[in-house]
Amino acid sequence: MTIDNNRPWWKEPMLWLVLGLPAIAVVASFTSYYFAARDPDTLIKTEYRKVGLAMVQPASSAAGVAAALDLSARLTSGRGVVELVLRGRLTTPPERLSLSILHPSHENMDIHLLLAHTHDLTYIAAAPDMGTGKRVLVLEPQDRSWRITGQWAAPYAVTELGTKSTHPLTHP
Repeated sequence: MTIDNNRPWWKEPMLWLVLGLPAIAVVASFTSYYFAARDPDTLIKTEYRKVGLAMVQPASSAAGVAAALDLSARLTSGRGVVELVLRGRLTTPPERLSLSILHPSHENMDIHLLLAHTHDLTYIAAAPDMGTGKRVLVLEPQDRSWRITGQWAAPYAVTELGTKSTHPLTHP
C-alpha cells in the first residue's frame, strides 16, 4: 500500500467534506432567504394585535359595528355583473360600497370593486375575471365604519356574507 503525497489539494476528498458541506449549507440558506423575502406574507390586517399566540381584533372594530347593525349580504355573479343585496338595520344606505375579493395567498391577484347603489339596498358593479379557487370577501362602506366578510369559491355564483363568517385573517 502506497500513499501518493504528490496529489494536488483540490483532489483530496477529505477537503471537500470539510469545506464543501458547509458551503452548500450557506448557499441553501441564502436561496431559502431569497424565496422568503421575494413574496412576504401580508395576511394580517394592521388593526389586529397579538395576544399570546392568538390574533385578536379590537372590540370596537368595524366588524363589531356590523354585528351591532345585524348586517349581512347576498352576493350574486352572472352575465358580467356582480349584484349585492344588503340586509340589516341601516338608517341610510351608503351610496357606494367597497368589495375586496382577496386571494388567500397572492396579493397581486386581489380585486377591489366599487359597487354603486341602484335601489333599496341593492348594489351592482361590472364582474371581473376572478380565475379559479377560493376567495375571501370583505365588504365595507367608503368611510369604513363597518365590515362584513365571507368566502367565495368557483364558480362564483351566489354566496352569503355576514359578521358570523369564519375565514383566515386577510390583508388590507
